[in-house]
Amino acid sequence: MEFDPAIEGYGWNNSSFNAKGGGRHDVLERDIRLLELARQHGIYVILTSWEYQDSTWFVADPRIRAEVYGIPAERRFTHLAEHHDRLLGILEKRGLAEHVAFVEVHNEPEFSDFPKGPEAKGLHEEAIAMLRTRHPDILFSGDFAAHDYTIIPDNSQVFDQHIYAGADFYFQELYGKTVLSPQFDPHNPRALEALRRVLRDKPAPWDEFMRPAANMRAFWRPIMWLYENLDNDRWDAWVAEQFAAWKDSIWETARRRFAEDAHEAARRGLPLVFDEGGFFYPPRLSRFELSPAGLALLDYLADLAIEHDYWGFMPGTYCGPEHLTWHENPTWLREINKRFQEKE
Repeated sequence: MEFDPAIEGYGWNNSSFNAKGGGRHDVLERDIRLLELARQHGIYVILTSWEYQDSTWFVADPRIRAEVYGIPAERRFTHLAEHHDRLLGILEKRGLAEHVAFVEVHNEPEFSDFPKGPEAKGLHEEAIAMLRTRHPDILFSGDFAAHDYTIIPDNSQVFDQHIYAGADFYFQELYGKTVLSPQFDPHNPRALEALRRVLRDKPAPWDEFMRPAANMRAFWRPIMWLYENLDNDRWDAWVAEQFAAWKDSIWETARRRFAEDAHEAARRGLPLVFDEGGFFYPPRLSRFELSPAGLALLDYLADLAIEHDYWGFMPGTYCGPEHLTWHENPTWLREINKRFQEKE
């Protein structure tokens, strides 16, 4: 499979989408190698798909992207379950499946290109039922962020909700006063006071950026343009100013969502996992989450996960080698991981 960058020539400041791309890779071989390394290092891997959300951005061949989206919406859960079934069969034959923590058919299907409501729940349940029958030693989960418990498959074996305690802060304050503001003019961005404060001196022209961003979902394009053109120091200073007024609301949102999720998981008799999105989607090189205010929130999320006896926990909004915490504060990362594992 041939791969390209998500946005040719751009993306340096976008968490999880900053890969330079390019090259030809055997995707199955890479998956197998990942699980071999997991076995070697005692790591357990969540298998998932973002096929109808964000991962197709990286596919170079437009015919393959068209083939992915050519699958009828009502068949997509089954289509992905068939892919998971094939991969799990290969991993089982190689003795690697024991390093699969659990499988989710697709990340956040309620915010992806699937049917919605009761129809989606039924289709999702059918996909999980097939996988559970064929792989009884593997756990299968729904994976959501809407906190709408009516859409969670009843045959899910792991309860997984993304918290995003800072979502209102981002949508109403940070995005709401910049690129998602009704007053935003992409050809005169500095007309907004907030953008005058946070943009670097020579931002990429809107139209020039949008041409290579055409493969992305429309929702992300203005946000990716914003992050591409930020002066991160200015952004962090502005975020810190706004955050003070929102702190109590964010803390309360986190407290409420953890408690509600724990209550629903107990009702269903399922283990709890929180594997993404404690705060919201930050610029990759923003340092706000490394600041005392940012770390205090992330520590509080760990406290809540421990309090509610979570089985799995993401220490940070996202947590991968492209994030600053790995390189600039590994001590904190090890300590919060140890504290969660020991439930102290």
